[in-house]
Amino acid sequence: MYFNSLLDAFFGPRNIFHVIECSVCGFDEIYYEDKETKKVIGKACSGCNFVQRFEN
Repeated sequence: MYFNSLLDAFFGPRNIFHVIECSVCGFDEIYYEDKETKKVIGKACSGCNFVQRFEN
């Protein structure tokens, strides 16, 4: 639940764009796109507790 709250704070409304295997922990690394503009806004892995926001 905490990780989803963190994603809400970082990205706001979002859709899943792409899922790959995380190179660090092997869990799912998920790329997100903005719900309205459809631009890729960042990526996150709940296995590593890693979140990265892409600046445009």
